[in-house]
Amino acid sequence: MAENDGVILMIIFSCFFLVMGISFFIMFNQYHKKLRERQKEAINNLIIGQDNERERIARDLHDQMGAELASIIFVVDEIKSLDPHDKEVKKEAKKKLKDATEVIRQISHDLMPITLSKYGLIESLYEFEQKNMSSFKIEIVSNCKNEKINPTIESHLYKIFNELITNTKKHSNASIVKLSLEIDKTANLFVFDYSDNGTLNADNKKNSDGIGIKNISTRVTLLNGAFKIDQQNGFRTTIYIPIIS
Repeated sequence: MAENDGVILMIIFSCFFLVMGISFFIMFNQYHKKLRERQKEAINNLIIGQDNERERIARDLHDQMGAELASIIFVVDEIKSLDPHDKEVKKEAKKKLKDATEVIRQISHDLMPITLSKYGLIESLYEFEQKNMSSFKIEIVSNCKNEKINPTIESHLYKIFNELITNTKKHSNASIVKLSLEIDKTANLFVFDYSDNGTLNADNKKNSDGIGIKNISTRVTLLNGAFKIDQQNGFRTTIYIPIIS
């Protein structure tokens, strides 16, 4: 009888420790899940803060600096002189002021494209294509033109596109950039495929894995997506983002 009692006690203790182990495992997983969620939320808030700051700077550049330079051009216009040298200096000053105004306007637009907020991602990409044809040929294909895309996804994908374009300009001798943005309704995914025909040496490959790619990785993670990079023939990245309404 005592032997049976001992066996029963062993079984009870074994079950107790098994339950405790399972409970600890579940609590450990829940803790790490909450920790990952908090880290993701913190990163998301940081990214949103950075994007909001960019928008504020863009507005200040456009509204304040643009207006200030325009007023200076007006003042220069008021300078009256018959001296040929003074006229030439005035002409050159106006040219430089107008060039500076255009640079500020472009920086402001790059920080906060008006087309993106008014007309959406696809129109912004087509506008970018038209304005940057001198750098390299950009080919954009999409089946999303008549689709309503969540503004958060649009904002992140546009900034990802800009990061990729910057990488191509800095680290590649590309002549062609191809972008495909498709909706796969069967898989409920946006498929964002970017490629160029550039060549990367060893140093440039290191650079292409730098801050720009890390920023892209962060934005993709915030959208619960995934991406892969292929540098065998030029540079190519494919990004998969779940569709959200």
